[in-house]
Amino acid sequence: MLQEMLEYSDLELAGFIQQDDPDAFMELMKRYIPLIRAKAAPYQNTTAFDADDLYQEGLLGLFRAACTYDPQGPASFRTYAGICISHRIIAAYRTALRQKHLALNSSVSIDGDDAASLQDHGSSPETVVIAQENLQRVQDRIRHQLSPLEQRVLWLYLAGGSYWEIGTRLGVSQKSVDNAMQRVRRKLRDPLL
Repeated sequence: MLQEMLEYSDLELAGFIQQDDPDAFMELMKRYIPLIRAKAAPYQNTTAFDADDLYQEGLLGLFRAACTYDPQGPASFRTYAGICISHRIIAAYRTALRQKHLALNSSVSIDGDDAASLQDHGSSPETVVIAQENLQRVQDRIRHQLSPLEQRVLWLYLAGGSYWEIGTRLGVSQKSVDNAMQRVRRKLRDPLL
């Protein structure tokens, strides 16, 4: 399924993502890794924010761009995605500086150690290849360890949906959404699962 995603443009992938296709987002993530790294780079050497968090915020910005892009708008998808990624990283950075959410900033990532290795600490080809392999590992874990419901809940959550919005969209209760997110966190955090 992912192999056929290579044939689609970014705009077509965004359309698939709007129809809840996780494979389309996996392909779009691969294409936008360099842009996310470039947007996050100015904020990486500060004490206010962890590099992995910056990268994750960039991914959230990309997902939001894919979900909200209007082809009739004045900007290309790449331009719009770049703006969404930048805004998400900057907003998260400012929030971290204010230390408003100290408990959230010290919480455990749902991705565990896999996300830490996704960050590119240099521009060497070896580092890029390692980061791509680690990204593929995370994608494989999501695809193979999460049930279809858990995958849909995760994507909708990453798009900024509240538990109520996700539940309404999927036709399940908020408690079911909460339970699914708890399972997602446990499955992606535990390397043995």
